Amino acid sequence: MIEKRRLALAAASVLILACSISLRAQDAYTPANPIPLGDNLLTLPTSHIPAEGTWELRFTHRFNGSIDQGNGSSRIHNLFGLDSNADVGLGVSWAPRRDLQFSMLRSNAMDDIELAAKYVVVQQAAAIPISAAIRAGGDWRTEQNLTDRSTFFAQVILSRQFGKRVEVFAIPSMATDAGRFVTATGSTALFRHAFNVPIGAAFLFRPALSVVGEIIPKNRDLPGNTHADFGWAVGLKRAIGGHYFEVLVTDSPATHVDQYLTSTYQGSPLNRGDLHLGFNIERRFGK
Repeated sequence: MIEKRRLALAAASVLILACSISLRAQDAYTPANPIPLGDNLLTLPTSHIPAEGTWELRFTHRFNGSIDQGNGSSRIHNLFGLDSNADVGLGVSWAPRRDLQFSMLRSNAMDDIELAAKYVVVQQAAAIPISAAIRAGGDWRTEQNLTDRSTFFAQVILSRQFGKRVEVFAIPSMATDAGRFVTATGSTALFRHAFNVPIGAAFLFRPALSVVGEIIPKNRDLPGNTHADFGWAVGLKRAIGGHYFEVLVTDSPATHVDQYLTSTYQGSPLNRGDLHLGFNIERRFGK
């Protein structure tokens, strides 16, 4: 009888040890709690995806006027760019699975309609050092007097979270028929194939309040006679319930992949000294 009890206790101990090892292994691959950033930093995509079944509406607004244009009186007259025209985007997205999201964003800049799918390959955990996602899609520019109306793009989104407050991103990207070369009768694509590696970072300095920055390096394949600077943006992001509110300053009003990879916008080279104000509003519905 004593031997049977000993055997039973030994078997129970082995079972408990096996369960403990299994739970630890599961914890090692349990995704880290993400910083509340949503699907995008300011313009660039993140490796985050909302819960399965979530719908999202997205509104983007970029003022065309730059804060630094004109003298003091003219700046006051145009309300530091707030009295200028704006590029406005309206989008929707849906996550049918926890690792897959479909999205559409339409901008009045060239009446550009962007369709995309994003798939999360792996999420950062104790045993996994980074998160990685792939995003691909296309654009259809429906404005009049355009050639090269369609674009295909592909992106790899890599991110690394440090603790509970800091996350950095690198996004190698490619787009076909990107950028614009303006002529007297219309505009055509500046690049047959545009490559770039935008980077971004976010710092959560208060609960649900982050400072976010983006840099898009100068495209090395620009024509030799085109002087353009790198793209940049910095802003604040506030998460409240199912909402994300973002205010930003940038040198580029671009919101679509085919617009921001080329260091130009609507045929004009970027000037890093331009200061365009903008904001984004996102609202999630569902889980």
